Amino acid sequence: MKIELVVSDDCLIPELEKSDLLVRVVIGLQHDFDDILDICAGNLSNEEISHIHRLWSDDEYPRKFRRDGAKLIITSRDD
Repeated sequence: MKIELVVSDDCLIPELEKSDLLVRVVIGLQHDFDDILDICAGNLSNEEISHIHRLWSDDEYPRKFRRDGAKLIITSRDD
């Protein structure tokens, strides 16, 4: 399963999209990890939340950054 953390200039309320192939968390510039936890708690496994946390904050974790208009999409380099 691919996991994406999307930081969007236009996002006012954090969003979670989950399917069999993709977990996508969309946040705005003003949001922090507590906002991510609020939307993910009860909806994602601890492993999925841990992966998102690494995308969010672990400078040693190999990540890819891609711009798509007003969005910055952060994924693992393995994806």
